[in-house]
Amino acid sequence: MEHRDYNYYEAHAADVNLEEITSSAQNAKNLQQLRDGDPTLSHLMLGRGVWGGYSYFGVGDDFGWLGYFIGRSQCLRELRIYYLPEGKEGHAFMEGIA
Repeated sequence: MEHRDYNYYEAHAADVNLEEITSSAQNAKNLQQLRDGDPTLSHLMLGRGVWGGYSYFGVGDDFGWLGYFIGRSQCLRELRIYYLPEGKEGHAFMEGIA
């Protein structure tokens, strides 16, 4: 994974192809809701499987973009993290939120 900074995300957020940075249609929808400020997405739970309302983010998902969109969200009120990858992906997620 290449290192990207805040300015990179800001410059590309409006035109990034969400289907290319996620592993599923549901994850792409969640990212779109975060990006567009959809008030119906006020809670998000990240896990390693799809059960009980969790969103599965894992292999094939760009955690840098996920962190960026979560960090910029004005509507998200609750974030529960039950899975976060180690290494560069986890670091990119945390940088994105900050």
